[in-house]
Amino acid sequence: MEKKTVYRVLLVIVIILAIIFTLGVIGIVPFVWSEYITVFMVILFFVLRFSRSP
Repeated sequence: MEKKTVYRVLLVIVIILAIIFTLGVIGIVPFVWSEYITVFMVILFFVLRFSRSP
């Protein structure tokens, strides 16, 4: 897949996860989901940050 397509798919996933995270903070879904989403976002950040080619 093209890099642009991968980033678009990741953007959709991150937006959906951000909505679920917000619902977890509000209390509509279990808060544990928000914790897992936070860990996933941090790992995703580091993977994308250090996978860049110079």
